[in-house]
Amino acid sequence: MPESYHKFHRHPAKPVRTLEDAANDEQIIVVRCGLCRRQINYLATDMVQVLNPARPVDAPHFACSRCGTADYMSVKVKTPSAGDFGHLTIRRLLRIRSVSEWGNRLLGDAPDPGKTPKGL
Repeated sequence: MPESYHKFHRHPAKPVRTLEDAANDEQIIVVRCGLCRRQINYLATDMVQVLNPARPVDAPHFACSRCGTADYMSVKVKTPSAGDFGHLTIRRLLRIRSVSEWGNRLLGDAPDPGKTPKGL
């Protein structure tokens, strides 16, 4: 089977920078949708808490929330300058919450393995 096509090619001599590297350098991740032209700035330290820290920093992390496509997403990494403080809008992680998953089962049927509540 042929190898899948990867949109983001890197030069073999350049090391792959990860989200963890960007978080250690306190950088800003600029995510832009080329279709609807929406641009959002994230702190790399917030992204490390939600995504895999070993993920390449320049690969798109998710689809656009406005137009719903991931085909036109681009990611850039930026080091904040002195003029950015107090002027640049950053989308911050406020909290991480867990969501319970509910489903209908017949009375007497066993729940799915691995999804039993802690109290039972």
